[in-house]
Amino acid sequence: MLANRIPATFRHALPCFATVFALTCFADASSRRFTYSYETTTMAAGAMELESWVTRKSDMDADREFERFDIRHEFEYGVSDRLQLAFYFADWRYEESADASGKAKFRDVAIEAIYNLTDPNAHPFGSALYAEVKGSDDFINLEGKLLLQKNIGDWMLVYNIGGEIEWEDRYENDQAELMQSAGLSYAFNPAWSAGLEFLHEMAVPDVEEFGSSTVYFGPNVTWRKGDFSVALTGMRQLTSRADEPNFQIRTIISVDF
Repeated sequence: MLANRIPATFRHALPCFATVFALTCFADASSRRFTYSYETTTMAAGAMELESWVTRKSDMDADREFERFDIRHEFEYGVSDRLQLAFYFADWRYEESADASGKAKFRDVAIEAIYNLTDPNAHPFGSALYAEVKGSDDFINLEGKLLLQKNIGDWMLVYNIGGEIEWEDRYENDQAELMQSAGLSYAFNPAWSAGLEFLHEMAVPDVEEFGSSTVYFGPNVTWRKGDFSVALTGMRQLTSRADEPNFQIRTIISVDF
């Protein structure tokens, strides 16, 4: 079979890459270049955007049949030229494994804020603060990050660092995680850009102990035209965590209005 001759990394990414190329039939939005890292620039006051996210995680060493889709719908609004708010009005998850058949369920709603401190186009580098609160009837999650960005001609470099804490099981149990991510992207023209993304997550069982780390790395590509854009990243796990997915693929479709 031809599919079996394709390396696993590319075979898992093919459906999402096909989506991007299929959408080019619409044939310059200012949407994000990355899907796992945030840029420091914010929307203009009064601007609005609708984003739909799909993240596919698959192929754990501990469970080869594991597959999960995280689906998010987000509305963004520029409160001022520095402050951007977002409301995640529907986070859904579909998951199946060797022990359980596929099941879709509602996860949470969330509110996100990004405050721009310095503009990467007017200062040596851009910086911003990120905060997010999300939850449902049985958990609540708080997340904070520092966002950094450097623009050099057609190149863009971003770096995010922060952490989150979550209270689950009716808010009785807590767990925390530290994270950092980075992205490098080159704009070939106003429509196309491509580059690489990196993600590092570390569990924190308690304040005196660090847990296991998971590292992901892979290519990304963005296409934009008018008020419409699509961003795609496919990453593979570089560490040896048997209980974490070996592949992650994220697609973000954005429409400005």
